[in-house]
Amino acid sequence: MHTMKAVQLIAPRKTILAELPRPDVPADGLLMQTLCVSICSTDISFYEGHLFPSEYPIILGHEYLGKVVEIGPEFDNPDIRLGDRVVYWGQTDFGGFAEYRTVRPIFSGEVKKDVFWADRNFFDDNRAAAVKVPDALDDLQASFIEPTTGALRSILGNPPQIGDKVLVLGTGPIGIIAGSVIKRLLAPTSVVSVDANPRRNEHAVEHFSDRAYLPDELIEEVPENTFDYVFDCLPTVHVEDEEKDPRRVAMRKMKPKGRYVLYGASQEMQRFDTWLMLAKGINISASPFDVSAFPMHKTANVIQSAVQMLVSGIVDGRRLLSTVHSFDDYDGLVDIFGNYRSTTGLKTIVDFRKQPA
Repeated sequence: MHTMKAVQLIAPRKTILAELPRPDVPADGLLMQTLCVSICSTDISFYEGHLFPSEYPIILGHEYLGKVVEIGPEFDNPDIRLGDRVVYWGQTDFGGFAEYRTVRPIFSGEVKKDVFWADRNFFDDNRAAAVKVPDALDDLQASFIEPTTGALRSILGNPPQIGDKVLVLGTGPIGIIAGSVIKRLLAPTSVVSVDANPRRNEHAVEHFSDRAYLPDELIEEVPENTFDYVFDCLPTVHVEDEEKDPRRVAMRKMKPKGRYVLYGASQEMQRFDTWLMLAKGINISASPFDVSAFPMHKTANVIQSAVQMLVSGIVDGRRLLSTVHSFDDYDGLVDIFGNYRSTTGLKTIVDFRKQPA
């Protein structure tokens, strides 16, 4: 029996390096050898216990790049061959931090589905939107196709209007990607941002932001009723002073009938100011995971566009990368999970590629 190494989360903040059976290729799918996986805030939310699976253990990791090493006998896309690099978006959230994984892909132009109830209150698909990575993107940049797809799904489904004044809440990697796309493609009057991490504010200015505020600066310097559009990609937030909760602050700074787009996910309840929503008529929107509302074959079109965002430089993948960490260093990887919220960098990629001896 062929085996593989995988990082399993067995409880919040508890991981093990497990030896597991290598999965068999699906009849209509692909077996992929993992090349690179970038760490996502979603992975950290599961690690910390702000998101939780139906049962443990799980294998974290979903910002995935793999190489096709086996093709199922019923797989019918002639453009995919052994050795091709493939990125996917979907299949819930799991399975990346392992030496091999399978995928049943949907590529742009295909319409396929295998829907199931994910018991986290939405319908998911056992298939995943996927794209063949072009030679123009190296392995490290290709690892950012998945998060760019996530940001694009949200922006394209809930776009700002031409000339809007835009506020991006949180300038981690998704905030950087979203701000870059909005700034360069959607013709806003201005795009500013807020983050409590000064170094990430510097990153925001380097990539897209006309002004990157610390939270107190936003409260003190920006008048109420300033922004037409807010893109919220904050994680779980805890503050002692409820009046300084960044989501409440952002709503105070919004114009009446402004659009508030929610991206960040947490199953831990967050504070949203229902009085301000009602008083100002704020429109809260999001792009659903539920495939009955946003089918996976539509995400397959989005992931194709995400590739072009990186190839063209609209999203600067090279400058998104802060750290490359070898999968062979398990203890160091666990340290990264534990210290992720205090990092001053952007993306960390876990590198599975074997270096020559």
